[in-house]
Amino acid sequence: MIDFEKRLTSLKERRQGSRERAIFESMDSMTATNAIHRGFDIREKEAFENLRESAGVKYTIGAMAPVEEKSTQISIDEGNRVAESLIRSLNNLGESVITRLQGSVALDIHIKGHSDVDMLIIVTNPVNVEQPQIVPSLYTEATDPRSLVNIAKDIRYKSEAILPNNFPRVDVDCSGNKSIALSGGSLKRKVDIVPAVWFDSIKYQQSSDESERGIKIYNKKDHELILNFPFTHIKLINERDQRYQGNLKCVIRLMKNMIADMPEGKKQIAKKLSSYDLASIAYDMDMSLSVASYMRLGLVEKIRSHLFTLLAVKVYRENLDVPDKSRKVFDHDSKVKALEVLEKEFSDLALSIYKELNPYSENYDSSVILSKSI
Repeated sequence: MIDFEKRLTSLKERRQGSRERAIFESMDSMTATNAIHRGFDIREKEAFENLRESAGVKYTIGAMAPVEEKSTQISIDEGNRVAESLIRSLNNLGESVITRLQGSVALDIHIKGHSDVDMLIIVTNPVNVEQPQIVPSLYTEATDPRSLVNIAKDIRYKSEAILPNNFPRVDVDCSGNKSIALSGGSLKRKVDIVPAVWFDSIKYQQSSDESERGIKIYNKKDHELILNFPFTHIKLINERDQRYQGNLKCVIRLMKNMIADMPEGKKQIAKKLSSYDLASIAYDMDMSLSVASYMRLGLVEKIRSHLFTLLAVKVYRENLDVPDKSRKVFDHDSKVKALEVLEKEFSDLALSIYKELNPYSENYDSSVILSKSI
């Protein structure tokens, strides 16, 4: 059975930081030390903590909830602060670039209060245009003689030189193939800078809708550009989430929190399913996400059933696409192993909650969780 009290503590610290950290950040050291010894906790109580429910229900509802808006905004502000400083410096060197937010914070599916934030630094001129061009007159011939991959390379290496100068107290880690990681010093959040170029798909040329516009991220190791459609993914997830009154993002957050709270050995296997993969699995649930907001505990059974089906039906699993259809979700055997771990974890979660609600019952009955109002 799952130790929900332990998981509630882990969830609280992941979302709001430790009790000790919160106290030391708000008091002088002597007062803080006394407060810690006396058992004070100055962190605000969240809605799930005030539920008059069992620990398992509290954990599950809390694990579905978004991180506090104020904390999320700090992540966004720090990402913009770093990106805008870098852009000004690159502009001064004659580079034409803009920034965009991508990743879990952009979708509000992150699970940490102090969440990392991904900032794209995108070359605006020239752009990579998918052929055949719909309206050739919209694009002028590039004046920059460099290839796009070399322009992206220059942005990457100039950024590596600029960022330590712009943020001298920050640790700037340039070892990543696709991003430059900044942390510590004056930063309140870890920021990843991701150099890229625009890819104007045929759909984008037809619609001028930025959600149809792709990017090609620069891979430093292989000196190549890798195509992604992060804004299409964001749009599709947001649209389906709105259709089901926020339940899609609840499911994604719950799966991510469940992995975060696994023992280390299981976690290393389960993490082969990325946040993007988990969002894709949840997106595929579609009509199963249709649950009233006051009956969200039922999503546990809906997830358990969906994961079981994915694991049991190989042809279904092998044909599952990510939302933008750019690749298969289960494109590596390690992800099937991760699915096995995740499916077992949700079976344990459903059974553990059921035992809380019906301690004297011997056989699991999914209707109990599906019909539970919160």
